[in-house]
Amino acid sequence: MQILANLNLSNLVDGVKLLFHKNKKENFMKKIISIFTCFFLVLGFAQTTYAESDTLKRLKKQGYATVAVANEPPYSDIKSDGYVTGAAPDVARAVLAVLGVPDLKAQVIMYGSMIPALQARRVDMATSGLYIKPGRCESIIYSEPDLCGAEAFAVPAGNPNNLLTYEDIAANPALKMTTCAGCAEEKYALERGVSADQIVYFDAPPSGIKMLQQGRVDVFALSGLGTADLLNKTNDPSIELVMPVTGVPMGCAGAAFNKDDLEFRSEYNMALAKIKANGEFAAIIEPYGFSAAATATKSYLTQCPNGM
Repeated sequence: MQILANLNLSNLVDGVKLLFHKNKKENFMKKIISIFTCFFLVLGFAQTTYAESDTLKRLKKQGYATVAVANEPPYSDIKSDGYVTGAAPDVARAVLAVLGVPDLKAQVIMYGSMIPALQARRVDMATSGLYIKPGRCESIIYSEPDLCGAEAFAVPAGNPNNLLTYEDIAANPALKMTTCAGCAEEKYALERGVSADQIVYFDAPPSGIKMLQQGRVDVFALSGLGTADLLNKTNDPSIELVMPVTGVPMGCAGAAFNKDDLEFRSEYNMALAKIKANGEFAAIIEPYGFSAAATATKSYLTQCPNGM
């Protein structure tokens, strides 16, 4: 155990990155992810004493972490009394509890403002389905994935414009779509040829659905489970779900941190691996419609430049 206690996590990450760049085959990457996860598990189960990060010491002392969330069920959901639940904050609560941080205080922040909030340290972390994307990895760092899912459209019943892909939207400049500023769906659209003047931004997902109902836009774009949850609550037969969106890969989200919090990210990953192994993780996310198995072979190492 003394050997484990003396291991340097940053050296381990550097070694994994070197191996990954030598061989990018998927089966090799799965082995690396498994080794990486097992390392965290050994540390966690052995209860090896190690120096805590300054961030973790501060959070334990104050008794809570300040977390950025968005109001997008089932990723995160703000109840009428102000309590924040949903798959992402519930996972974060469980992970923080393992680390000895007893509480989570949520701040509702739009997706496009989460990265600036992390950079300015107005929040300690963000956990609300913020997808792991190479561009975002230049500004923040992520935990290992905790939620993965497909993308979806909401369209008028019968899908009169036959919208199955973002390219279908781009092909007809007269069409308007709505999504949130800074969301992954905005980037998917722009990368696939949708022009900026075709996008109308909503402040909250229900207002986007209202635009669709009023005929102000032709398609609503958001995460698959988020869109499905919203349509179930809206219960409007004049709107239908298109899922998955063809040509868009399954997206995975993780907890996001300030780039200087590498040590705290490692501690968080260790605790996340522990609740994945003991079944608590699946018990949290699967009632929300997410799959624990979908995260098993995913890693930020494959989705961020240089494995950061």
